[in-house]
Amino acid sequence: MHFIAIALSIIFFTLSAFITIKALELPAQESPAQHALSPELNPLIQKLADDQDAHEAIVTDLQGKIAQLEDKLKTQEHLVERVKSPEPENVPRTLAVISGWNFRPGKIGVNDAALLTLNNVLGELVAAPDSRVIIEGHTDNIPTGKLYIDNMNLSIRRAKAIAEIFLAQGIPSERISVIGYGEARPIDSNDTEEGRAKNRRVEVKLVAKQGKPE
Repeated sequence: MHFIAIALSIIFFTLSAFITIKALELPAQESPAQHALSPELNPLIQKLADDQDAHEAIVTDLQGKIAQLEDKLKTQEHLVERVKSPEPENVPRTLAVISGWNFRPGKIGVNDAALLTLNNVLGELVAAPDSRVIIEGHTDNIPTGKLYIDNMNLSIRRAKAIAEIFLAQGIPSERISVIGYGEARPIDSNDTEEGRAKNRRVEVKLVAKQGKPE
């Protein structure tokens, strides 16, 4: 019995020590009074909470709109990538420009330098038998001084003179178109001799059929 009493005493003290240690480990609980807020602060805290909820709702709405705009932008970019620039149709390519230095004022004949240029152009015309040849005549604004011949007529006659050179070299007449613009399309000022010489010109252009430039 003595040993049993000693054993029970040891167990009792051990349990008491264990309970004491656990009690010391538990954080001290604050009394409800410590959490109590002043009644005047309650409306302010509620307003702040409501404002925070409203701000969160606005942010959420803006994020949704931004996402929609990004989707639309991606769609538009995709459409732009799919759109291709149309191929130019019947766009003439200028092969040669016979300038006014090759024509004497009021005359339609060309010099040897112009003939050499036209001979080089002839090779391209032969190499593209399905293409059309457009010959455009232009003049400066100085009157010809000849009866029944104005600048429009002179530009046509100069273009025809070039066309006859090609015809003589075997280019079919149905491939050649002659246009006279007179002084209507200057490329430089008519106030100087140099500018007028640039405006007196014949342009030889090549246009492929079915909209495919040569």
